[in-house]
Amino acid sequence: MRFVDDRGTLLHVVRDGSGGPVVLFVQGLAGAWFEWDPVVPMLAGDHRLVRFDRPGLGWSQPELGADGRPLPQTLAGEAERLGRVLDAVGVPPREKVVLVGHSYGAFHAEAFARLHPERVAGIVFVDASAESDITPAAGGPGRAVGQAFVRGTTLLGLNQVLGPAVRRLVYQSASTTHRDPDRELGRAVYRSSRVAAAVVNELSSYRACAVELLELRCERPFPEVLVQVLVGAAGESENRHVRRWIERQREFAGLFPGAEVVELPDAKHLIAADRPDAVATGVRSLGF
Repeated sequence: MRFVDDRGTLLHVVRDGSGGPVVLFVQGLAGAWFEWDPVVPMLAGDHRLVRFDRPGLGWSQPELGADGRPLPQTLAGEAERLGRVLDAVGVPPREKVVLVGHSYGAFHAEAFARLHPERVAGIVFVDASAESDITPAAGGPGRAVGQAFVRGTTLLGLNQVLGPAVRRLVYQSASTTHRDPDRELGRAVYRSSRVAAAVVNELSSYRACAVELLELRCERPFPEVLVQVLVGAAGESENRHVRRWIERQREFAGLFPGAEVVELPDAKHLIAADRPDAVATGVRSLGF
């Protein structure tokens, strides 16, 4: 286990493999480093793999404001964090890396590519969050209510049950295999009130980050790199919501000239759990 100091916040970083190109994994909303565990053995033999936990998630410290609450995320801030993580593990700015971004993590991966094209060799988007038209959220108490809920569940001792229970439900609904990469570790991580507060923070930051990404697309071109878009397509024939999701992913892929779309009929949203081989093949298909 290793921690790096990110401007005063200790981030948990895991490195695997040796030699070959660097692959930086960016997990989805509320995710931890071990979500990628099924993929690691397939790439570690000839790639250098970097995984990390965003503030408050996994084993990372929270990034707190003066009020003691997690600082709201910004897209630019999370993109810059990716660069600082690479710097901290000794990847020089001149060395291009492959990004693998799942769900909400795709926001951060795309933003990093647009802001730092000189550092990116290619991207594999894994069932990426795709918001083609989203407006800023109206002002309201959403973040405060969420954090108050976390404090209440912590005081009552409910967090130790609710966190792992929600995680189990996610794997039941968003995976065809229901295969949790590490159930015991997941229980240990997600029973924490620190993690619960970070999850609420990511949920309440999502819309603002989506708007920020749409603005960034107008301001910064995407680099000329190879892109693959993996799509969980299980249930396509009988579920109109899945069909619509596939259409949105195709529209999303259209943002990146030459992007390859790979539909996976035996996978749902948690592709790293259902089809880790597809993620590994996606990385290899970029030719690095």
